[in-house]
Amino acid sequence: MTRISAAKDPARNVWLQLGLPDAEEHYLKAELVLRLDQAIRALALTQRIAARRIGTTQPELSKILRGKFSEVSLERLLRFLTALGCQIEIKIAAAKSDKAGAVTIRESRRKAA
Repeated sequence: MTRISAAKDPARNVWLQLGLPDAEEHYLKAELVLRLDQAIRALALTQRIAARRIGTTQPELSKILRGKFSEVSLERLLRFLTALGCQIEIKIAAAKSDKAGAVTIRESRRKAA
């Protein structure tokens, strides 16, 4: 069975269902915004304090967390996450077939101490 990445799966990517251009990028941004929200909650930060920590304003952060992030770059979202202490790993592997590659975002499993 071939696994399809969530970004390319119309059943899981609403932007593909709507036929929007750059649907995969929108999906990835949404995943990063979800992780941003989770990080802010895990640190018990207010939006004002989180915004200050990541180098933006509270109104802009609120807008992003409410789903208005189309103008925010993937790189900027990655910088926001690292400013909150998240570790980001980018892995590039050789393709296993003649098909196009995929970009995925996965939760890292924490090792027990």
